[in-house]
Amino acid sequence: MPVFHRHPGRTCSGFSLIELLIAIAIIAIPLAAVAALLAGTSRSWQRLYNDTHSQIRQDSLALMTSIQKIGRQSNLTNYTIYTIKNNTFTPATPPSGQSIASGQAVEFRFWQDEFDPQKPAENIFEDDNTGTHYALYYLDGTALKLDIGRVVNGVGAIANKTRQTAAILNSQVLTQQIDTAANSKLFSHVMSGGQGSGCVNTRIILTAENKESIEILFGTLLRSAWPR
Repeated sequence: MPVFHRHPGRTCSGFSLIELLIAIAIIAIPLAAVAALLAGTSRSWQRLYNDTHSQIRQDSLALMTSIQKIGRQSNLTNYTIYTIKNNTFTPATPPSGQSIASGQAVEFRFWQDEFDPQKPAENIFEDDNTGTHYALYYLDGTALKLDIGRVVNGVGAIANKTRQTAAILNSQVLTQQIDTAANSKLFSHVMSGGQGSGCVNTRIILTAENKESIEILFGTLLRSAWPR
C-alpha cells in the first residue's frame, strides 16, 4: 500500500481558478475583436459581390455592349428612331423649333455578309445596298427587346409602320426592368434636314424589385455609309 508523505515547508506553484479566468477573459477580448473584423469584411465582400453580380447590373452591361457593338458597325445614312404607340412604329421627328428627335425604338442597318476581295460582289457597293441585316431595339412594356434579321428587297424591321417578323433570324429580351415612369424615350439623335447625325444617344433607367436603380447613358457613333 503506497504511503504519501507531506514535507513541511515545500509548496506547489500554479494558477488559481480566478487567475485562470482572468487570463481567459483577457485573451478573449482581442479574439472577439478579430472575429468581428473578419465578419464585417466578409459581409462587405458579400455585398460587393451581390451588387456586382445583381441582375440589374448584368442587364445594364449586356444591353450597353449589344447596342454599341451593333451600332458601331451600322450604316450612318440609314438608321431610324421610332416612336411606338399601340404597336405602331412612326419615325421620330423633332418638336417644332428643335433639332432632337427621340423615341422608344431604333433600327440599325449593317453589313454581315462576308466580303472576298478576290471575288468582289458588285452589288455590295451599290448605292441602294444600305445594309444586308437589321437590328431593331424596341420597348415593349417594361422590356427592351432586340430583333436581328435580314433586309429583304430593301425592307428591314419596319414596313408600313408595322414590325416585320418574316425575316427575323434572332429575337431576344435584353432586360425586363425598364423604368418607363422615369424615362420612356430611350433613344435620341440630332436631326438636320430630315437626316440623323449618325450618333444615337441612349438613356435607359433600370429599376429592380428591391428599388435599386441604375441610369445608363451613352452615345453610339455609327461607322460609315460603306460596308467595307
